[in-house]
Amino acid sequence: MVLVRVGDRRFEVSSLEDLERLCRALRDEILSRRQCRGSWYIRVPPGRIEEILERAYLRSLRGELGVSGAVAELLSESGLSKSLARVITPTLSSLGLASMGVFTKEAVEIGRLLHEGRADAARLRLRELARNNCVLREIAELARDCSDLERAAAEVLASYGRTPRRDEVRYTAELIRMLEPRCWHCDLKCASPERVRACAGEILRLLAPHLREALEKLDVPIAPERLKYVGVGESTALIVARDTGRPVGLAIIGGPLEGADPHRLRELLARMERLMTEGAYDIYVKVVPVLEGGGVCRQLKLFIEVVRSDLERLSKFVRIGP
Repeated sequence: MVLVRVGDRRFEVSSLEDLERLCRALRDEILSRRQCRGSWYIRVPPGRIEEILERAYLRSLRGELGVSGAVAELLSESGLSKSLARVITPTLSSLGLASMGVFTKEAVEIGRLLHEGRADAARLRLRELARNNCVLREIAELARDCSDLERAAAEVLASYGRTPRRDEVRYTAELIRMLEPRCWHCDLKCASPERVRACAGEILRLLAPHLREALEKLDVPIAPERLKYVGVGESTALIVARDTGRPVGLAIIGGPLEGADPHRLRELLARMERLMTEGAYDIYVKVVPVLEGGGVCRQLKLFIEVVRSDLERLSKFVRIGP
């Protein structure tokens, strides 16, 4: 027999049942310390969750916040069985979108963003809630990349003593893929502030053909195709020579700005300047994404400023997309 203490509780382990009881207690203790929800149940495609949230917002305008009414209405209009309500409700609760049979204010706010066509903003808000669920957080942390989500989902669900169904693994992976910016397809022809922030790597990739002219005019003997960017922070990346691995510069990304307001642009560039030290690198590249136009799908252009080690500089605007 083995005596084990978990918090203020003591467990005598002398059988397989005792061991299973100890494992459950350890899991509960970990969850309480991490302050996150440990239950997860999904039998519904993530896109259906978004439909329900948009409906929750529209019904809230009439003062109706009940989950059952919104779910029943959606199932009826979609020609789906009413019995599906019993698999939808636990998912809403596990995500913090529903409590005591009514939608939370966070659910209504996400629904409003979806109704306005601001899907990226809505998904980032939903991601904040999803990260409060221990299961989803562990899957997102375990997955090495977005192609590995199904394996990570199956492993984590199994670690909670579950035998997950194939559709549960698939829908869980799809949900995380939808919510995690690193999994987004960075098509910047239709830009939003959230997508621009999530797609810093793609923005740096788009710089290459526009750097050559600036580097030549500044007499910097570096070819853009010889450079790669290594992320070192949320808004900065080292510029490294591919053949030698030597750091030759620093890329600094600011913004995005809503419209090319000269005053706001100057203020942002001045803040970015504080990250620069004369002579520390061969070049600095400052990039400010600028969103233009109205509606959901915005046009993107980049303000680029290339700065030589002695702080001589050249700047220009570059339009991205059509």
